[in-house]
Amino acid sequence: MPSTTATSEKRHVTSGRKHGGGSTSIRQPTNRPTDQPVNPPTGQPLVITIDGPGGVGKSTVATLLAQRLGLMYLDTGATYRALAYAALRQGLHAVDEVKRIAALARRLPLRLQPVNHGSLRVWLGGEDVTQKIRTEEVSEAAALISQHPEVRAAMVQLQRALANRQGVPRYDSGRHPERSRGGGVVVEGRDTGSVVFPQATYKFFLDADSEIRARRRQRELQKRYGVRVSLPQVRDQLEFRDSLDRHRRVGPLVKPKGAVAVDTSHRSALEVVRIMLHQIDRARTSKRVPT
Repeated sequence: MPSTTATSEKRHVTSGRKHGGGSTSIRQPTNRPTDQPVNPPTGQPLVITIDGPGGVGKSTVATLLAQRLGLMYLDTGATYRALAYAALRQGLHAVDEVKRIAALARRLPLRLQPVNHGSLRVWLGGEDVTQKIRTEEVSEAAALISQHPEVRAAMVQLQRALANRQGVPRYDSGRHPERSRGGGVVVEGRDTGSVVFPQATYKFFLDADSEIRARRRQRELQKRYGVRVSLPQVRDQLEFRDSLDRHRRVGPLVKPKGAVAVDTSHRSALEVVRIMLHQIDRARTSKRVPT
């Protein structure tokens, strides 16, 4: 599968500040599974969005769903991480140099290359930054720069460009309705169904119990970075990020209109994917799914 590129000149990031472990946020009610209808296909390119807070399994589910449907996987979080990495490398402050970071976003030489098992390799110019953008420093910088409306506007355009480079496939209504004939995209993030692709063919919103999210994130940190972080610290970090995401002025974390909500607390990734495929199949064969 060809790689996906958004052209611009090569630049690099700096984090601003680190948030404290005692930060708090207002807890939001957990979304429960619902039969709310997904958007039916309308002849548009096949776009599936998956939104939700951290620790609900978006990346794993999106990767599996993209594999099952034969689509490209687009991780919008990776695009913000790539920008943060580029900004840190240039010594840009995540809070005080917003205009320069937004200008950097508009010229970011980002390329996403699909590799085995549905994952992505992330390139900035000729540099493979797939692992480099997965540090805690980059994560903190990405969380801060993603709050700025000017930066988000530039990144939305970049994300749409990355998806558009996959062409304009149509949903296959033939013998294998669970697969696409030539492409399309499964996009995951925090505002993909509400801002980046509001007319997406199908939308999903994942959520989970806060304690389960914290334990998942703790395991991820240990597996990915080899770092053991206490559960209270992980919980505080998630609550801080939730507060940032839910209350930012542009592209806040919300359940998009028309999205199917799925609680992943006690479901495996495969079980969640099966729910999604079932909803997609129901919407494909009916103009409206009964509620």
